[in-house]
Amino acid sequence: MKLAILYQQSEPPAKDGIRKPMKPGGYSDSGADIAYCLKSDGEEVITPVENPDVYRDTDWVFPDTKEGIELAISLGADTLWLNTVLFATHPITLFKGIDVVGQEPSCAEKLDDKFGTNKFLKDRNLSVIDEVRIGKDDLYEGLYPCVIKPIRGRGSQGVVKCDTTEDFRRVRDDELKKKIYGDTLMAEEFLCGREITISVFPDGEALPTVERVAHKNGIAPYNGDVPVTQNSFAIKDDTKELVKIKEDCVAASQALKIKGLVRIDCREDKNGVFKIFDFNAKPNITGGVRPHRKNQDCLTMIAARAAGLTYRDLLLKMLGTAWTV
Repeated sequence: MKLAILYQQSEPPAKDGIRKPMKPGGYSDSGADIAYCLKSDGEEVITPVENPDVYRDTDWVFPDTKEGIELAISLGADTLWLNTVLFATHPITLFKGIDVVGQEPSCAEKLDDKFGTNKFLKDRNLSVIDEVRIGKDDLYEGLYPCVIKPIRGRGSQGVVKCDTTEDFRRVRDDELKKKIYGDTLMAEEFLCGREITISVFPDGEALPTVERVAHKNGIAPYNGDVPVTQNSFAIKDDTKELVKIKEDCVAASQALKIKGLVRIDCREDKNGVFKIFDFNAKPNITGGVRPHRKNQDCLTMIAARAAGLTYRDLLLKMLGTAWTV
């Protein structure tokens, strides 16, 4: 296997007026972590430059454009790690017969629709949060507080807890005016209990559960602002509620026919029942392996360490999920 890592340079198109903004850096940081770790441990990793600088992310990864993919293949890559946001018309679909790590592009586009994905899972009697779509004149008619968020968001960016109708109107109007996420948002009940996240492989194997704490106004801070190593830790599934929600997360992954690792965020309601609220088809797989990034383990890596896995072990397990376009 000759592996190359892709990072995001292809902007996802708007879908039904809903946008998913590009991530600054395009996941080149996690892509460089992946490439550096595997290359340092003897795996054959193709890079854009002959002697990549450990401190320069883009020395390790290729842009996910047609030209970037062609360059990686011309340099000998036969397997591409899709460390990017995928969509139905993504350039990778032009390359048949190449092995990839990640989701199938058209499936990834559907999974990125958080409202549609949660409805799909709720229709299958899984424990999922209640949500509604919100346009410029819509109000939330459930109990307050509630949460307003993008339909195609990333992490906790754009996610705001609203305590009153007045809060809701203000946040709705401000977010829609910015047009960062398009012309429609979603609103959901605010779950006041513990927050956990569960990583699941395509074969149904789930890593240990990770709990998140130190929320700000009820919302976990975006991991680009606060490293998750400062507010997250692995826990045991020592209650029937934790066992049940992990079973639902595995069932959700199987129902959605995933081809790559996913991470599913859940939170406890006032009655102690955990509910799925966010299905992450492309979890960020950072690892604290480069000298300047020792505190950059991702949530999935926190879980992996609790299972006795190193970052390299996790990456090799993910490589084992490769499939052919």
